[in-house]
Amino acid sequence: MRAEKFFTEPEQVRIREAVNAAESKTAGEIVPMLVTSSARYTEVELLGTIIGLFAGMMAEWFWSDPWGSHFFNLWPVIGATTGFLVCRVPQIKRLLASKSRITDAVHTLALASFTEHGLHYTRDHTGILILVSLLEHRVEVLADRGINAKVETGTWQEIVKILTDGLKTNHPCDAYCKAIERCGEILASHFPRQRDDKDELPNRLVTE
Repeated sequence: MRAEKFFTEPEQVRIREAVNAAESKTAGEIVPMLVTSSARYTEVELLGTIIGLFAGMMAEWFWSDPWGSHFFNLWPVIGATTGFLVCRVPQIKRLLASKSRITDAVHTLALASFTEHGLHYTRDHTGILILVSLLEHRVEVLADRGINAKVETGTWQEIVKILTDGLKTNHPCDAYCKAIERCGEILASHFPRQRDDKDELPNRLVTE
C-alpha cells in the first residue's frame, strides 16, 4: 500500500493530535513521516530482467523449431519482461535486496528528509524525525544534535520497537501515537517547554 493511503483521515488526525499533545510539554519538534519506500532498488529489477532473459534464451534453445512457428523466438523477451515485473513486487524486492542496501537506503532518506523538512533549523536544534518505510519494514528515528547531546545512547531503540511491534500486529496508528507520546516524554525531561516557545514545524504526518 502507498503511504498516502496507509492511514485513514481519522487516523491522520489522531497522529497530528498526538504530536500537538507531545509538543505541548517540550521545546522539541516532532515530525512523523511515512514513505512507501526509501529507494527504488533498480538493481533488483535489473537482476530480474537478466535472469528472465537467460531463462527465455534457455527455453528457446530447448524448444525452438527452426521449421515451425517463430513464436518461440519471443521467449527471451517474454522471460525478461516477466523477470522485470516479478521483481517490481514489493515482497520480492524486499527479499532480494541486501540488508545493508536496505539499511543504507532508509538512513540516507532519513538524512535527506531531515534537511528537506527543516528539522535542522529549529532554534535549539531539538528536531526529531520518526520515519517509517513501508516496503523495507524499517523504522528510523533521527534527532538533531541538541537532543543527541543529552539523551543516552540507544534511547531511540525504544521508539523503534514500539513502532515495529505495532506494525507487526496491525496496529500502526496506535503504535505511532504511542511512539510520539514517548518521544514527547523523553524530550520534556531534557527540553521542557518555555513561555516563548513557538511551533516551528507542521505537526501533520508527512507522506511520500
